[in-house]
Amino acid sequence: MRGQIRSRLGAAGPAVPRARLAARRDHGRGQALVEFVAVLLPLLLIVVAIVQFGLLFGANVSLTNAAREGARAGTIYLYDRNHTKAWNDGQRCAAAMTAATQAFGLLTNASPYFSVTTTSGACTTNTGETQVNGDLTVAYCASMPTSTSPCPNTVDPTTTCAPDTREGCLMQVSVTYRSDIIVPLIGQLLSRDTNGRFVQKITATMVVN
Repeated sequence: MRGQIRSRLGAAGPAVPRARLAARRDHGRGQALVEFVAVLLPLLLIVVAIVQFGLLFGANVSLTNAAREGARAGTIYLYDRNHTKAWNDGQRCAAAMTAATQAFGLLTNASPYFSVTTTSGACTTNTGETQVNGDLTVAYCASMPTSTSPCPNTVDPTTTCAPDTREGCLMQVSVTYRSDIIVPLIGQLLSRDTNGRFVQKITATMVVN
């Protein structure tokens, strides 16, 4: 009888205290929590980075559309022969500016993201073939060998737009926009201005009618 009891106790083994079992469970839970945090943080960073790049890509799409709309509005501007060439250039630039900002969509068309210098509702009437008005630049040229060639090319007189009406010339509209960076770590991978914003410049070129 005693042999049977001893054999049963030996087979079952000594009883494990409840406190030790509870400690093992707590240790397992703590380890799982640490592993969860170790996986969650990189995952959150990836998700936020996707959101950041999505915002920048969306801004790029909006700016591309805005530059095209601005160039299109400038090419259909009706030249007023009762005023000077410089005055008409200022009004044409204003038409391009209005069309471009109206196509901004969800982007902000105000400083510090985007700003334009105007006088009496028109762009500053700079002399020459290039007008720089804050974050909007309008240039005219007779031709461009490639899409990345300067308009006009200062070392090639044949690229200068001759007609005062700009008819038949190329009108190049450049829009510059500054986007906020909401993820500091991602911002370190991108080129930024002195204020920590990502700068995008989009250019569209069309023929003046």
